[in-house]
Amino acid sequence: MDIMSYYSAEVNKALADSVQGENRLHEAMRYALLSGGKRIRPVLMLAVLDAYGYPWKQYISVALSIEYIHTYSLIHDDLPAMDDDALRRGKPTTHIAFDEATAILAGDALLTDAFSLISEDTVLSAHEKVQLIQILATRAGSKGMVYGQVLDLHYEGASVTQAVLESIHHHKTAKLIEAPLMMASVIANERDIKVWESIGKTLGLAFQIQDDVLEVISDEKMMGKSLSDVRNEKSTYVRLLGIKEARLKVDEMFSKVKSLVRGLDVNVDVIDGIVESVKKRLN
Repeated sequence: MDIMSYYSAEVNKALADSVQGENRLHEAMRYALLSGGKRIRPVLMLAVLDAYGYPWKQYISVALSIEYIHTYSLIHDDLPAMDDDALRRGKPTTHIAFDEATAILAGDALLTDAFSLISEDTVLSAHEKVQLIQILATRAGSKGMVYGQVLDLHYEGASVTQAVLESIHHHKTAKLIEAPLMMASVIANERDIKVWESIGKTLGLAFQIQDDVLEVISDEKMMGKSLSDVRNEKSTYVRLLGIKEARLKVDEMFSKVKSLVRGLDVNVDVIDGIVESVKKRLN
């Protein structure tokens, strides 16, 4: 078992137990949550806690809050009003498997319940809960991921500069990579939070450029999702830089992440293992 699988196995077990209820709403929530995925965001939080020597398993329910937010964003991103995708993680998207209204409401419920997972946690202090909720809300909402989606839709079919493209993907993708790293830092060592924010931004942009490349070199079966960027004329790093330069950019960003991690007093091997797992997506 590689290091990513080590943490994600625990996350998956906790996710399976996290949504109780047998009505259609809960069925749709479970369908979206348990349809697969590497669980990169909650794994990042748990790995950072582990790297600081913290008992990371005590914080799994908090880490689930990030996966709830991510899953809600995918449900809504796939809707006809957004990217209009029919395939996600190798299965029909939630609005195809159920219906559009149920999918919207399942996303709404996951977004809302994410903050209950933090507020109801029995390990965190009240001060920590407020900080974690603030970090997650800021990076998921109108100053983060949701704004990034607005930018992404606004610039469909347009030619953009690299600065504009970076802004789109910093908000749409990297903000929700920053969140788990910063949340772990609040718990383990708040003095390092700015460094983790920088690591999150860099890792998130590298992740997005990888997706842009994979969208071009893969097919739907390999990716497990609809490849709608070309159809929707999305602004991507491949369109702007070409595949070769985009790959070089990814390598540069992963090197920067490793350099930043080495400036911290943590178990570097734990973080390196996760970074290498993410990097292998293009290898």
